[in-house]
Amino acid sequence: MADGCGVKNQTEGYLPRMNRILRWLTIGLAVLALASCVGLLVSDSRAVNAFGLSASVISAAPLLLVGMSFLIVQAMMRPRLMELLRNVLLAAAFLLWGVVQLMAPGVLSKRLGNVVIALYVLDLAWVILARVNPTGQQFD
Repeated sequence: MADGCGVKNQTEGYLPRMNRILRWLTIGLAVLALASCVGLLVSDSRAVNAFGLSASVISAAPLLLVGMSFLIVQAMMRPRLMELLRNVLLAAAFLLWGVVQLMAPGVLSKRLGNVVIALYVLDLAWVILARVNPTGQQFD
């Protein structure tokens, strides 16, 4: 679009191009997450360890990849504040769970694992309460 002087706006085209890049990045990360789930399940069969990766890396990969993909989607969707908060909470739970998978067993990993549980419970409780009481009225 041109301004009053006939000069083309430099940001025109930037956002659609950025959204395309983010879209492909999100798709790529989600597909890698799904593929790493297959690797995770195959590695459980003890038949093969595809790339010589440790069990913790194989367990962490799908969690980290899908968490990052979901965060990127938020930048593309630009949800309302409360939905963004809930989605970031869910993404954080996946990312933290992936980090916990990479940690050596110990007090810190156990505490962070408990935080992950709390994040998932908070997220699901939020969804349940929003579904049961979407109008904000008192329960019967």
